[in-house]
Amino acid sequence: MSADPLPATTADAGRTVERVPPALTRRSTPPVDHLFQTIVDASFDLIEELGTIDMSIYLHVPHDDQPLLFARSPDLGMLSPSENFRLMHTITMLSNGRKPVAAFRHGELSGHYVRTTGAHSDGLFVFGPIQGSAEAERISAVTVAFARVLHQFHLDDTDGDVPGHSPDAMTPQLTVSTTEDRTDVDAVAVRSDGVSSITGTGSAARPEDAVGKAVVNALAPTWEFDEIRTIDVGMRSAVLAVLRDDRAILQLGLAISSGDVLQTAALATRRAIVDA
Repeated sequence: MSADPLPATTADAGRTVERVPPALTRRSTPPVDHLFQTIVDASFDLIEELGTIDMSIYLHVPHDDQPLLFARSPDLGMLSPSENFRLMHTITMLSNGRKPVAAFRHGELSGHYVRTTGAHSDGLFVFGPIQGSAEAERISAVTVAFARVLHQFHLDDTDGDVPGHSPDAMTPQLTVSTTEDRTDVDAVAVRSDGVSSITGTGSAARPEDAVGKAVVNALAPTWEFDEIRTIDVGMRSAVLAVLRDDRAILQLGLAISSGDVLQTAALATRRAIVDA
């Protein structure tokens, strides 16, 4: 997963903007069964860029499978059995908490947790130590964005071993025209009511970016389109849409398909908007 360094934050029009780390920038990535880990690693990379962190943990709980625990720090292999037990006890307690976002102190541990719920899974990010209010708010917003993507991963599960999806009424319909140096797209997208539709337009050198801009212009014209990242996973493609909402908060959407990459980009962009 090595890649050229890419800063997690850059100055943009007088404000600080989080940049998705390089773990998801390459077109050649591990097989699809490692894609989930790659996304978690990218979230940990960005968390560590945004604060002074010595604890970054994600607990993923599918509704129909066993929980998955990912820990960047502390290194669980370096902890004693008793220290591991106390840490797992804290994570279990936080996963059963009532508040979606909060600071916590439990024994010798302190930090923040963010609980999220998806259609097919629940999630818990834990990071520490306790940050200042501004840092905690920014990191919490980033973890929510990545958690939504991790929940969206299950939307493309099939009865087989490899995720995929079939376009449905919720997938924006595209009209694409391409010249030598530019692609123009008209996207007809269904609104959140599931009934009415609206058309947006987008133009860019890369066809995937033109699609993303068109869907954003249709469904969330006050939002900012950042980029579309396409990740090859065998004979299939995973598409990550990177957007900013009208508060400049990072919003992500993911779709995985063995079909049309542009249609998959449209679905990923729609998910980033509708699931926010």
